[in-house]
Amino acid sequence: MKNSLKQALDAKQLLRLATIAAMTTPVLALSACDTNSGPAEETGEAIDEAADDVGDAIDDTADDIDDAIDP
Repeated sequence: MKNSLKQALDAKQLLRLATIAAMTTPVLALSACDTNSGPAEETGEAIDEAADDVGDAIDDTADDIDDAIDP
Protein backbone atom coordinates (compact mmCIF):
# COMPACT_ATOMS: atom_id res chain seq x y z
CA MET A 1 0.00 0.00 0.00
CA LYS A 2 2.74 2.46 0.93
CA ASN A 3 4.66 1.58 -2.24
CA SER A 4 1.71 2.46 -4.49
CA LEU A 5 1.27 5.77 -2.65
CA LYS A 6 4.96 6.54 -3.20
CA GLN A 7 4.63 5.71 -6.90
CA ALA A 8 1.60 7.98 -7.18
CA LEU A 9 3.46 10.81 -5.47
CA ASP A 10 6.43 10.27 -7.79
CA ALA A 11 4.05 10.47 -10.76
CA LYS A 12 2.59 13.69 -9.38
CA GLN A 13 6.04 15.20 -8.95
CA LEU A 14 6.94 14.16 -12.49
CA LEU A 15 3.79 15.81 -13.85
CA ARG A 16 4.54 19.03 -11.98
CA LEU A 17 8.12 19.00 -13.31
CA ALA A 18 6.77 18.48 -16.84
CA THR A 19 4.38 21.40 -16.27
CA ILE A 20 7.22 23.67 -15.24
CA ALA A 21 9.30 22.60 -18.24
CA ALA A 22 6.37 23.05 -20.64
CA MET A 23 5.68 26.53 -19.34
CA THR A 24 9.23 27.86 -19.07
CA THR A 25 10.70 26.57 -22.32
CA PRO A 26 8.54 28.72 -24.63
CA VAL A 27 8.94 31.73 -22.37
CA LEU A 28 12.72 31.44 -22.52
CA ALA A 29 12.69 30.74 -26.25
CA LEU A 30 10.50 33.73 -26.99
CA SER A 31 12.04 36.15 -24.51
CA ALA A 32 14.19 37.72 -27.23
CA CYS A 33 11.05 38.88 -29.08
CA ASP A 34 10.49 42.30 -27.54
CA THR A 35 8.46 43.97 -30.29
CA ASN A 36 5.30 43.06 -32.14
CA SER A 37 6.69 42.67 -35.63
CA GLY A 38 4.14 40.74 -37.62
CA PRO A 39 3.31 37.14 -38.39
CA ALA A 40 6.34 35.64 -36.65
CA GLU A 41 5.37 37.36 -33.40
CA GLU A 42 1.76 36.19 -33.75
CA THR A 43 2.95 32.63 -34.37
CA GLY A 44 5.20 32.82 -31.33
CA GLU A 45 2.34 34.06 -29.20
CA ALA A 46 0.12 31.24 -30.46
CA ILE A 47 2.81 28.70 -29.58
CA ASP A 48 3.23 30.27 -26.15
CA GLU A 49 -0.52 30.15 -25.53
CA ALA A 50 -0.67 26.51 -26.66
CA ALA A 51 2.21 25.64 -24.32
CA ASP A 52 0.42 27.39 -21.46
CA ASP A 53 -2.74 25.40 -22.24
CA VAL A 54 -0.76 22.16 -22.20
CA GLY A 55 0.86 23.16 -18.92
CA ASP A 56 -2.55 23.95 -17.43
CA ALA A 57 -3.90 20.59 -18.58
CA ILE A 58 -0.93 18.77 -17.02
CA ASP A 59 -1.40 20.71 -13.80
CA ASP A 60 -5.12 19.86 -13.75
CA THR A 61 -4.26 16.19 -14.26
CA ALA A 62 -1.76 16.34 -11.40
CA ASP A 63 -4.43 17.89 -9.19
CA ASP A 64 -6.89 15.14 -10.20
CA ILE A 65 -4.31 12.51 -9.25
CA ASP A 66 -3.73 14.27 -5.94
CA ASP A 67 -7.48 14.31 -5.28
CA ALA A 68 -7.76 10.62 -6.14
CA ILE A 69 -4.91 9.74 -3.79
CA ASP A 70 -6.07 11.89 -0.91
CA PRO A 71 -9.88 12.16 -1.08
